Amino acid sequence: MGFLVKESFLLVLLSVSLITPAGTQSQSPNQSELVIRATTRMVSVDAVVTDKEGRPVTNLTKDDFTILEDGKPQTVASYAVSEAGATSQQRPKAQPVLPPHVTTNRPDVVESSDRIAVLLLDGLNTPPQNQNYLKQQMLKFLAEHFDPSRKLAVVVLSEKLIVLQTFTSDPALLKTALQKFQAVAPAVARNAGEWDLSTTYVSTPEISLPPEAHGGPDSSGADPTQVPTSGGSSDTFANDIAYMMRRFENEAQNFARDTRVNITLDALQQIARFLSGQRGRKSLLWFSTAFPVAVSGINPEDLSTSRNYGDKLRVTTNLLNDAHVAIYAIDAAGLAGGALGDASQSGRDATGRIMLTVEANRKLAKDEFARMATDDTLERAALDTGGRFFHANDISNSIALSLDEAGSYYMLSYYPTNKKWDGKFRQVRVKVNRPGLTVRSRQGYFAIDAARKNAGTKTDDLKAAVSSIALPSTQVTFMARALPPAKNSELMVEFAVDSNTVSFETVARPSGSGTQVARQNCNLSFEVQAFTPDGKLVKGAGQSADADLEPETYERVRKQGIPMKVPISLNAGKYMLHLGVRDNHTGLIGTAELPVVVGGS
Repeated sequence: MGFLVKESFLLVLLSVSLITPAGTQSQSPNQSELVIRATTRMVSVDAVVTDKEGRPVTNLTKDDFTILEDGKPQTVASYAVSEAGATSQQRPKAQPVLPPHVTTNRPDVVESSDRIAVLLLDGLNTPPQNQNYLKQQMLKFLAEHFDPSRKLAVVVLSEKLIVLQTFTSDPALLKTALQKFQAVAPAVARNAGEWDLSTTYVSTPEISLPPEAHGGPDSSGADPTQVPTSGGSSDTFANDIAYMMRRFENEAQNFARDTRVNITLDALQQIARFLSGQRGRKSLLWFSTAFPVAVSGINPEDLSTSRNYGDKLRVTTNLLNDAHVAIYAIDAAGLAGGALGDASQSGRDATGRIMLTVEANRKLAKDEFARMATDDTLERAALDTGGRFFHANDISNSIALSLDEAGSYYMLSYYPTNKKWDGKFRQVRVKVNRPGLTVRSRQGYFAIDAARKNAGTKTDDLKAAVSSIALPSTQVTFMARALPPAKNSELMVEFAVDSNTVSFETVARPSGSGTQVARQNCNLSFEVQAFTPDGKLVKGAGQSADADLEPETYERVRKQGIPMKVPISLNAGKYMLHLGVRDNHTGLIGTAELPVVVGGS
């Protein structure tokens, strides 16, 4: 089997002249001015349909569905149903053994009827005590509810994404991975020695409240109606100092939250790219007590120091939906009551006085808003991807319900009637014509013009994806080989990209006779980064290919793959190569790792 892989790989590399680096192309200016490009976009929607008892409904036909985009009916272009427990007539083939010096990011083939899921233990946004409770509940799930037809992977989010266990249906391996897990407390998630789970607030104007006062007949508190007789400018100066101190504290806290938000969203993007190569609908079970982006109406001072994560949230949501990944957000803290309305709160301080202070009530209100905002943001992340939010003490049962739902769904697609790709959000609703049924699907998408957006970000996107590969990206799949040179010299990395994972644009250019000749345009970027065994970046190299393929060349590429060579000069030593390919038409990325030894070290 390894011999066959090697021969096929060499066949692709022998045709490397089919695609030339972008810098070596020659094209007349007149031709580039007369190019006509054609691009077709299709939107895919996975829909879970359940009855009043929550049981999956799998006997619906294409005609039972209606898809609305911004309220306008769309024509269903394709329809398929995946039913839990369905078996394929042909079992998937095992991955072949790769020859030396060769790597690939092609995922192990998993049947779409298998329920695959990633379990994300969010240690970045979850206090250690809740992490320990979560670990107990996950072990309980394995003991009481685990179904061996499921394939699960376990990852932990701390200051980076860590893989505890790759996909497996072996409960013993999953149990071992969970038992190894220890609660983490990343520095970025702590504030002055205490766990900071506050969110980034975008505040509405504060309601005017009276000055602080203690109530009661015998209260010795200051009279809130008394007019100060002195203080003047010194009071103003003190207030200015206090305001600046609060602003500084807000900036420091927001910087920490900013880091947490970016790490969290980067992790979700990595998982989306990792799962993209797997067929069918995938589930991401996200165990967390908070997502540090929310809206509140407590403190107007936060407004001046708040961050805007809109663009990154849009990109993350689109990546998850395009990869057919549904988030099932599970509150790792279980049920927790708020302080407001709590019967255990007497309303008196340690001296027995009735607490009517503005600050005391403000703190209670802020804590309550934060708790509700946390639930809202986790629920919104789930709903936006067609999943669910679970807020219950029995986390093991929530896991079982999430996985049970993931096995039965409908795969629908349509070509939007609105051809204007302006980056705005488009609401998508899936309806069925039978009463009493509930449909869960993605809530919409952002109509981003990938070609226009990618023009200025393709290099940064690819370098960022290649720099840290906790999980390989499988949006674009490829094989790669790097034969070590005999001495200190140039190392040649040879790529063979799977053309089925790349987008081709139909391009019409004028021929010598003036007639339009249709060609297929391929636009790819390649990146190679070399790291030392301790993770230090030594050197990077890149290459790009932008080619209009003749019909016969296009057919050969479709069968054999897209080849490209990227040279990189390295001194003698051991290295881990981080490899990446980016489709510049779509922004999709593939990454992999390959260990090499240069100079016989």
